Amino acid sequence: MIKLLDRTSHWVARATDIVVIGMASVMMTALILQVFSRYVLGASLVWSEELALILFTWTTLLAATSVLRDMAHVRLDVLISYLPGGLRLWWERAITLAILAFCIALAVSGYDYTVSTMGQVSAAMRLPIEVLHLAAPVCGGLGALHALARLFRPAAPAETPKEIVG
Repeated sequence: MIKLLDRTSHWVARATDIVVIGMASVMMTALILQVFSRYVLGASLVWSEELALILFTWTTLLAATSVLRDMAHVRLDVLISYLPGGLRLWWERAITLAILAFCIALAVSGYDYTVSTMGQVSAAMRLPIEVLHLAAPVCGGLGALHALARLFRPAAPAETPKEIVG
């Protein structure tokens, strides 16, 4: 069961990476079109800024979930690297539990917020606002999946702290 959870997390993270690349490409294209249209053609596009905002939100949150899987996010681990193996493992598990709690809270509150704003539409593109607001519960759920997989993954052997070269 744990192996299935880890494999699912792995493949979801890889699929998320592909989606993030696609969304970032579309976002950059929309922004380039906006700049071209405004400064070369002298007319602004009404939809490009709103599309870029929606894609930026999704891209940022989705990218954050896929780095949770391998704990590749930005963090300070200077002090952690000097902890003994058992204490370091305990600290890593505590951090993963905190991330899991945050992701569950994000999923639940994001879902509640999305439900409370249903029926509204975006200003320029007239899209259902849920297109934007669903980023929170979806990414909270994905983050929780990755945190659970990390929590139950077998512990890696403890590394020795790297010496400071001065």
